[in-house]
Amino acid sequence: LRKLHQMSANMIDTICNRTYIYNICWEDPAVDLQILNIKKDDVMFRICSAGDIVLDYAIEGPAKIVICDMNQHQLWLFELKIRMLRDPNLTYDEWWSIWGSSDVTVAMKVWRRMRHTMSGGGRMWWDGRIERVFRKGFATSGSTGFAAQFIIPWLMYVVGFNIKEWAETGFAHAYVTTNYHVIRRSAWWFRQLFPSVLAPFAGVPPNQIGPEFYTVEFYESILREIFMDPEFGAHNYFYRFYYEKGYKDQSCCPRTLKPECFKALRANAGCFEWHHATVQEVMEQTKPNSFTKLILLDHMDWMPNAMVHEEWIALQRASVPGALCLWRSAFTKMDDKPFFNCLDITDLSPKWYSKDRVKMYPGTFCAYMPKDPFPFVDPALSPCQRASAFRKIKTTTKMILHPITAGKINAHGDKMSAFYAAQAKGYDAVRENMLVGRSDMMSGFGPIKQGHTWLDVGGGTGRNLHYLRAQLDLFERIVVLDICPELLQIGQENAKRTFTPVQCEKISWVTLDINDKNVRSELAKYLKNDLNRGFDTISFSYSLSMIPKWEEALFSAKGLMSEDGRVIISDFDSYTEQGDSIKDFLIRSWYAQDGVRIEAKSRKFIAEQVFPDDKFTVTLARFQRKLAKVSIPHYVACCRKGTITTPEGQRRPSYNDLTKAATETEKKKSK
Repeated sequence: LRKLHQMSANMIDTICNRTYIYNICWEDPAVDLQILNIKKDDVMFRICSAGDIVLDYAIEGPAKIVICDMNQHQLWLFELKIRMLRDPNLTYDEWWSIWGSSDVTVAMKVWRRMRHTMSGGGRMWWDGRIERVFRKGFATSGSTGFAAQFIIPWLMYVVGFNIKEWAETGFAHAYVTTNYHVIRRSAWWFRQLFPSVLAPFAGVPPNQIGPEFYTVEFYESILREIFMDPEFGAHNYFYRFYYEKGYKDQSCCPRTLKPECFKALRANAGCFEWHHATVQEVMEQTKPNSFTKLILLDHMDWMPNAMVHEEWIALQRASVPGALCLWRSAFTKMDDKPFFNCLDITDLSPKWYSKDRVKMYPGTFCAYMPKDPFPFVDPALSPCQRASAFRKIKTTTKMILHPITAGKINAHGDKMSAFYAAQAKGYDAVRENMLVGRSDMMSGFGPIKQGHTWLDVGGGTGRNLHYLRAQLDLFERIVVLDICPELLQIGQENAKRTFTPVQCEKISWVTLDINDKNVRSELAKYLKNDLNRGFDTISFSYSLSMIPKWEEALFSAKGLMSEDGRVIISDFDSYTEQGDSIKDFLIRSWYAQDGVRIEAKSRKFIAEQVFPDDKFTVTLARFQRKLAKVSIPHYVACCRKGTITTPEGQRRPSYNDLTKAATETEKKKSK
């Protein structure tokens, strides 16, 4: 499987180095228009793809549209379209003949007329192929066109789907209903061919191919939605484009090719700016507070969490508070990336998937950009936390030998002190490569408002504080809670050496058990004695698995949450869902020597018992990382109360109790 993934990735690189992948976009612009509600003053951003959907946006007359793509050939395809539109002599009949019916004579006539307006690279690239592309048919160009011309017809022949016969019925719904068996056969073949053969031609990288892609049901559901649509023949120009090798007439074609839209399209052809760059690179080069609407397609599916997080920091900087962000996904949930817990995401799939004519992406999501900054997670250790090689070896040796050298101790606090006291000075440096889920957990910290409060349970040396050292000034109070005073002492010393005196005054180092019966009143001392204030973020960083009464600790933390608070957890996990494999037994036995409890039931208890989904939003990301060439399982959980981000970027609790919501509104008005 690993070799197939590598071959797939190599194939995509080969295609992108030679040509474009998409000759038309694989999203439905009609759905986009309904969601985006484009205004005249909108400044928009979108990944290019084939460029036809941004042309559709331009008909609405936004102030500016910025696009980018990593595949230079996609941009040259878009540039060809936009340079033609900017040709003062272009007529509608010429526009239709080129992009509707792929008339090579007209294409070459217009090309000679506007060729000099192309960029040097684009002109050179199209010089060698424009005549061939339109002579063979534009619909067969690009890797998707190649697949539609050669691979898909073969597959339809194998499964016995006579598309020509179906077309002769006017793409009748009754024909597909009668021959539904070909849908099932097609799904089986797609399951065999798509992950390893077809995916590169569709521009789907290996990282985007999840478990769903290896089930027949996944493909059958998509094919059923497409071909069982009663209106397929009347309005699904997307798939008819490939079958009919273009558009037969203006009754079933994109809006950009309709005569009534040509004038508006030409009038706003000057609103575009395009870049051969990544999304993050474009955002970092853009003036702050520029974009009002961002369309990100599905590219985040194949990005790791840290890369998504960095990109959204750049997106937030370049966008106005409350900017509308729209993206699609091959998956129906975004749980695998903890960062998405920083957004109040609306799942649009139930409403819009059935109306999407392409139906390529089961997941459609949107979110308003919050005004409060996302957490800026700096993964580097502060200088004071680093250790020499000798110190690391010494600390590691003490950690390994602890089960042998430790005496019998009953009290949990004494056990922790006995375990960590000898490791305290080298703890952060040694544990950095072991506790690898911490940075992912911190990416789900949530937007940090002015006056934010944070309780770090089992925070010990305060390592988590150093992740957010660039934003400590935003906090009102940070409480690092631990039952091991030796670790807290190291943490306090490190803080004094790293942070400013003002920042250090905001940090309290408290030796206390989270399960102490007086924990609420004790912690209220650090919140101006306000027992109802609570903490906006409560974190358990590899500490929950070391708390004997961990269930009580979770409920205790739940009771300490503010009205829009969240609990974030990173810890060791089981290999399997049920935790009953041989590997699970081995890892459980090994870590138990250090008092670490690894149980699969922890995840279920968190999601179902402590934070039920009718009152909380809970996400669980599971992953494995190598330690000394051994894959170690981890999980990151985020459990948060419901919040809403308004179109102005303000975040507020989402009340189920309308009476309480009305009361809060009246209080604000009276102020």
